[in-house]
Amino acid sequence: MSRRNKLVKELVASKKFGKEKDQEQKFLLATAELILTDLIDIAIKGVERSGAGTLVLNLINDSSVFMSGNDIESDLRQAESAEDEEIVTFLRGLMEEIDENDWSTNVLITLISDAGTRTFAVEAGRSQESLRAIAEEFTG
Repeated sequence: MSRRNKLVKELVASKKFGKEKDQEQKFLLATAELILTDLIDIAIKGVERSGAGTLVLNLINDSSVFMSGNDIESDLRQAESAEDEEIVTFLRGLMEEIDENDWSTNVLITLISDAGTRTFAVEAGRSQESLRAIAEEFTG
């Protein structure tokens, strides 16, 4: 388990209450903001290196990987060959999100957990200039 995931789980599982709980919640929020900023930076670097795609965070096995559109298309072909309809449906939806994303302001982060899979378009905030440059490359 990564240090980030361990810290978040410890904070959420806390038995504190009152003023201590309020302080802990503020710390949790600050920690979450730092983690999100780090994930956005990783996603931007993935896009710069590999093209449009998504940062996939697998919370089940505590792994992360940036998947470009080409990576996803390759996995899609394999899933189609294996007739794995669940994966085919997921990957087609992911490709649709990549195609529809506004790369001038957002990066994509996909979370896989026991509760299911969801992709979020996350505003990159302080990294707007980098995203605009990436978007210009995609749009010409």
